[in-house]
Amino acid sequence: MSDNDQLKLSGDDLIQKTSKKQWISFSIVFLISWSISLFLWFQVEADRHILFALNNSNFGNGLLIINRLSSQYGMPVIVFIYMLYLALSLKYTHLKKSRQVFLLIIFSFAVAGISGDILKEIFNRTRPIHEYANELSFFTRSGSPSMPSGHSTKSMALALPFLFYAEYKGRFHTLVKCILVFVALMVCFSRIFLGAHYLSDVLAGIGWVFLCLPVSVMLSNKLLRKMTYQKFERAAKIWILVYLGFMIYLVFV
Repeated sequence: MSDNDQLKLSGDDLIQKTSKKQWISFSIVFLISWSISLFLWFQVEADRHILFALNNSNFGNGLLIINRLSSQYGMPVIVFIYMLYLALSLKYTHLKKSRQVFLLIIFSFAVAGISGDILKEIFNRTRPIHEYANELSFFTRSGSPSMPSGHSTKSMALALPFLFYAEYKGRFHTLVKCILVFVALMVCFSRIFLGAHYLSDVLAGIGWVFLCLPVSVMLSNKLLRKMTYQKFERAAKIWILVYLGFMIYLVFV
């Protein structure tokens, strides 16, 4: 794409589309994950058995360290990768093609994260740390309700937009997408391993992100439609600082 072509681009050229097939697929994933989640919740013994089987008291210190690191630093790692993409896109033209996905990621984290926290208060499920205080090993002290898992919701809200909406192609970008999903899944797994959540909480968090994705796309596109390409270029530079602050926040949250 030449410089002249770039100057002609408007907000409508920057929007991201969710196809009817994607809408249906996301809805099916949501329904399946929440059906399993609610089944496990009401079949208390099944949820409890999985929790006890994965809790860190049954494993060595090595796995404990890996899962504690995943829980605390998994999301900052994902944000750091995005920040590098944004920084490199200032120099390499081919990385600009799908840069609007980084605005979508911000909306995805906000929409899924805030609504997920509201669901926590609605369901008001007791965390394992209170339910089995003398039976499990815990390395978390969160006092919020349990369902859906906030870490699971937010980590997948960071990873999935890049997976489904970034137009980068090639082996390298495929590898990056695999790494992002792996890190997000490690965050999800760590929450059960550390005794912070049940499997049903984690599945509910993952499923909720799929339901929120089309909403996040719609909100992101509303902002993108108001941008000229020149404004979009300036905004991309600001997003680097936003992601830097975002990463620092997630390290200490």
